[in-house]
Amino acid sequence: MKTSVKMTKIKAIYKKEMMDLLRDKKTLIMMLVVPLVIYPLIMMGSLLMSSAIAGSLQSDEYQIAVVDDRAQEGVNGYDAAALRALLGDTEDALEYHLKLEEIPEKSCKDALAAEEIDAYIVVEAKDTEDGRKNVFTIYYLSSKTTSSTAATMIEEKLERYKEQVSRQLLSELGLASELLLKPVEISRSDSSANEERVGSMLGMILPFLMISSILLGAFYPAVDTTAGEKERGTLETLLTLPVGNDELIIGKFFAVSTVAVASAVLNLVSMLFMSMYFYAVVQTDDAQALQVELANFVPALLIVVLCTVAFALFISAVTMCVTTFAKSFKEANNYATPLMLVVMFASFVAFVPNMEFTGLLAAVPIVNISLLISDILVFEYNFSIIMIVLVTNMVYAALAIVLLIRLYNSEELMFGEEGTSIQIFTGRGALKKGGVPTLSDAVLVLAASLLLLLYVGSVVQARFLLWGLLMTQLLILGVPLLASWYTKKELRETFSLHAPKPVWVLGAVLSEMGCYLLIILLSSLLGSLFEQDIQAVNDTMDYILEGAGFVQALLIIALAPAVCEEALFRGYFFSAARKRLRPAAAIIISGAVFGIYHLSLVKFFTTGLLGVLFCYVVYRTGSIFLTALMHFLNNAVAVFVLFYPEKMERLFPFLFHENPSAAEVCALVAVGVVCLGAGLWLFNPKPRAKQIN
Repeated sequence: MKTSVKMTKIKAIYKKEMMDLLRDKKTLIMMLVVPLVIYPLIMMGSLLMSSAIAGSLQSDEYQIAVVDDRAQEGVNGYDAAALRALLGDTEDALEYHLKLEEIPEKSCKDALAAEEIDAYIVVEAKDTEDGRKNVFTIYYLSSKTTSSTAATMIEEKLERYKEQVSRQLLSELGLASELLLKPVEISRSDSSANEERVGSMLGMILPFLMISSILLGAFYPAVDTTAGEKERGTLETLLTLPVGNDELIIGKFFAVSTVAVASAVLNLVSMLFMSMYFYAVVQTDDAQALQVELANFVPALLIVVLCTVAFALFISAVTMCVTTFAKSFKEANNYATPLMLVVMFASFVAFVPNMEFTGLLAAVPIVNISLLISDILVFEYNFSIIMIVLVTNMVYAALAIVLLIRLYNSEELMFGEEGTSIQIFTGRGALKKGGVPTLSDAVLVLAASLLLLLYVGSVVQARFLLWGLLMTQLLILGVPLLASWYTKKELRETFSLHAPKPVWVLGAVLSEMGCYLLIILLSSLLGSLFEQDIQAVNDTMDYILEGAGFVQALLIIALAPAVCEEALFRGYFFSAARKRLRPAAAIIISGAVFGIYHLSLVKFFTTGLLGVLFCYVVYRTGSIFLTALMHFLNNAVAVFVLFYPEKMERLFPFLFHENPSAAEVCALVAVGVVCLGAGLWLFNPKPRAKQIN
C-alpha cells in the first residue's frame, strides 16, 4: 500500500514537471531543433566548406620561379627546358596551374618575402661518391597557405620529372627502365566490411556528439527544476506538499531524464543518417562504399541506445546536483561551464587511437560510454564490458540521486545565503571579521591553487628543479593565507591551529605508521596496473633531486608540503567543507581532492587514502599540527629511501619487495591495522565540540 501511494506521488510530480518543461520553449528547442536541424546543417556545412576550400586551392594559379640554372645543364641528363615545360604544363590531369617567372636568386628571396611569388626553385649540382648530382631546393613560406600549397604542387611535378629523367638515363644504358624503377608492385586491399568502415568513422565522432547532446538536453530541464524553482519562488510551495523530499526528487529526476533520453535518441537518429550521407559523399569514387546493410547495425544500435539511456540517467542526476547549488538561471549557467568542460574532455577519449577498453576503464564514468560506442559500432561485442558500463552508470546515477536528496534536506543550502556566496569578490570593507571560509571561497581558492600548480609550478620546477618545488609549495601556502586575510577569517579556526595533547602525538605516529604499511600493499597492487605511471613519477623525482643533498631534500620534499599542503587542504578547504557538509562527506571529498591534486592516477588512490586519514584526525582533534607531523613522516621515509636505499633495505626489507609473499602480506596487514586502530583509539573519542561559525 505504501509503495503504491509513493508511486502515485512520484507520478504526480513527474506529470507536473513534464508539463512545465514542455511549455518551456528552450526545452523544446534543445530537444527537437538542435538534433533535427543544427547537426545536419553543421555536417553539411563542414562538407561543403572543406570541398570549396580544397577546390579553391587546386584550381588557383600560383606564381613560382626557377633560379637561373644554365650551369647545371646536362648534369645527369638535366634539361632546363624540359623542367620548365613540365612545371608550366596545364594540359595534364592536375587542375592547378603554376605560372613560371625568371628571377635572379637574390630577387627571388625578396619577392617571396613580399609574397609577389608563392615559391621558387634553386637547382644546384653537388659532388657525391657516385658523381655529380642535381639537388632541387624548394623555398616557400610555411605560414602562408598558398605558399605551402604551391610547394606541395611543385614537389609533385618534380617527382614526375625525376621519374622522367630516370627513365631516360636507364634507356640510354639499354636497361629496362620500368622493371628497375618499379621492381615491386604494392597494392592494398581493405578486408573490413563496409559496415565496419562506416562504424569506424561513426565511432570517432558519434561519442563526443552524443555525450555533448545528452548534457545539453539534460542541463536546461535540470536548471528549470532546481534553480528555476528557487528563482520563481515556487520551491517553498513544493516543499509544503504532502510528499517527501525523496519522492519530490525522484519525480523531478525522471522528468529531466525523460527529456535527456528523448534528446539523446533524436540526436542518435539524426547523426546516424547524416553520417551515412557524409560517408557516401566522400566515398563516391568507391562503388562498394554505398553497399551497406543497415540491418547489420540494428543489434549494435540497440546496445548503444540501452547504454545511452543509462548514461543519460547518470548525467541527469549529476547535472541536477550541480544546478541545485545555484539560486538563479544566471548562476546555474555559470556552473555549466566547468561541468561541460569536464564531460567533453572525458569524451575525447574516443579520438585516442588504439585505446584498449579494459574492465577498469569500463567503470570510469563518461569514458566508459565513449569507448563502448566506439567498440560497438565496429561490432566488437564484449558482454562483460557492456554489463559493467550499464551497472556502473546506474550505480553512479543512484548515488547522485542519494546526494541530491541529501542536498534538498539541507535548509541552509536550499534557502540560506551564508556559506554559498563568494566573499573573495566582495569589497573587504563590507565583510565581517571572524568565522571560516565559505565553501564557494574554498573551491575558488583550491581551483586557483591547482591552476598555479599546473601553469606556474610546472615551469619553475622544470627551471629550478628542487628549489622550484619549494617555490610551488610557497605559492600553495600563499593563496589560502591571502584569501583568509582578505576575507577577515579567524586564522585559528580556519587552519585548526590548536595545540595537540601529548597522547595525540603518539596516536598520530601510530596512525601514520599503520596507514603507511597498508599503502605499501596498495602501491604494490597498483604497480602492476599502472607500471608506466609509477615509472614516470620516479623518473620525475630523480630529475628534480639531481645534485640535491639529503638535508635540502628533507626540508623541501618532507617539511614544506607538511606545512603548505596541510594549510590548504586540512586547513582552509576542510574547515569550509566541514561547516557546510556532513562530517563523512567533508572528509571523503577533501581526501579525494588531495588525491587529485597530485595529478597522477596511481597517486590518487594512495594520497587520497592519506588525505582521508588526515582529515579524520583534524576532525577528531581539531589540530592541524598532528597531520603536519604525519605528512612529514610519510614524505621523510621516501627521502630516506631515495638517499640511503641500502641502509633502509637492511632495516625495513618489506619496503623494497615488489611482489610480497602471502605471509608478508598478512603480517603487514595485521601490523598496519593494529597500529592504525591503536593510533585512532588514542585520539579524543569525540570531535571538537566547538561549533565553527
